[in-house]
Amino acid sequence: MSLLAPVRRLAAVLAGMVVIAMATTGAATAAAPAAAPFAAQAKAVGLSSDQARSLQGQVDQILSKDGGTQVAANEIALPHGSSVLLVLPGQKYAHVLPGAVNLGFAPASAVSRSGNRPADAKPSVVVDGGTLSWYGSTCAYEYLCSWQGTDASGTQWNVSQCNEWQELPGSGWNGNGSWLNNETPGTEAFFGNSSYDTIYTTPGAVSWNADYNWTPVWYIDACDH
Repeated sequence: MSLLAPVRRLAAVLAGMVVIAMATTGAATAAAPAAAPFAAQAKAVGLSSDQARSLQGQVDQILSKDGGTQVAANEIALPHGSSVLLVLPGQKYAHVLPGAVNLGFAPASAVSRSGNRPADAKPSVVVDGGTLSWYGSTCAYEYLCSWQGTDASGTQWNVSQCNEWQELPGSGWNGNGSWLNNETPGTEAFFGNSSYDTIYTTPGAVSWNADYNWTPVWYIDACDH
């Protein structure tokens, strides 16, 4: 499995963020809870001030615990080529905001999501390069994509780095969610507990589970554990 794609994608995003960083003036401005471009994005999609603050609070929690760089009001580039997309307050499914950086997630114009789809709905290829569509969300080729909620709902987290235990973002996930393994054919991913013990190995790619219990899972290693 190639590790260059996620690294190049993250490098490009970070290079773009330099422009935003240079536009700030002084430490106080840089430390503001929500950078002006991100606050404008939140307002443009109809979030109230309270909703925007709540969303930024979730972003800040992830940045504080996991590091990384905020690239949009609800999107974070994490270390090791990983990324997370937060669901907007009051919504069920996460999507990239119009005009925002896209680290490999479903855009706002993604296919319609239906609550009547069967739980074993099969992912389908939607674009060249092997990206899969599943319940209206997308998972880029060579990634293990995870969602906090069932049927690809809620916050989405994508990982691809091999031999690297990566902790679930934020304060962790409890209850049932979902995952889609879209790595190179036959590649298995590994889920670990708080002691870094492997407690589940996914079937080889392409594989998925629309109703998976995240409660005992603390870490994911995308491959070659």
